[in-house]
Amino acid sequence: MKRVDGIIGNQNEDPELAETVDAHEAKGTLERVILDNTERRKSRLRVETDVGTDLGILVDQPELSAGDVLLVEDDFAVIVEFEAREAFVIELPEPTAATLMTTVELGHRVGNQHWDIAVDGRTIYIPVEADKAIIEDVLGPYLPADAETRYEIVDADRFVDGDQTVDHGHGADHDHNHSHDSDHGHEHDHDSDHSRDHESESGHSHEHNHSHEGGHQHD
Repeated sequence: MKRVDGIIGNQNEDPELAETVDAHEAKGTLERVILDNTERRKSRLRVETDVGTDLGILVDQPELSAGDVLLVEDDFAVIVEFEAREAFVIELPEPTAATLMTTVELGHRVGNQHWDIAVDGRTIYIPVEADKAIIEDVLGPYLPADAETRYEIVDADRFVDGDQTVDHGHGADHDHNHSHDSDHGHEHDHDSDHSRDHESESGHSHEHNHSHEGGHQHD
């Protein structure tokens, strides 16, 4: 087993590394580690390349990316690729007031299911992570009347790259419409302007404004 203690770089970000990868591909000495959606999220794993080279991978990052170069040697190189994924594809009709509301409901349902989603114009891609009948039952009532649907094998990068990709994580907060600020949404005012006039024996009036924000103003 060959040990990989970190990535060399990513061929999509390093032109010189990309040339090295291309050279090995031209010679037929480029090997690929093809990861599924679960494997790519691991920083430690043992895998085989597409030609059977046994690798033990330990990287100092949360997950691997497509195009990561794991090994470059004189006689071969190894890169990371992602396994293609089947997606439920929705082609939305031209936007109207009615379809807008339906689409908002559709997005809400996808979020509640913690499904990934990618958007390209009016085309929505949702990876098939459940039984197809379940996907259709859950989303069917929220599809615009003129929407077209199909299943398609797509590049897995569609769900991990780009600004339009939305990844619904399985965190402690399962309500995607619930926002937690540092004050947890509670504003503690407590009648911040408590004015109290205390008449002392000497006849002086003291007015105290308690703002409960760390400061006391005395007139």
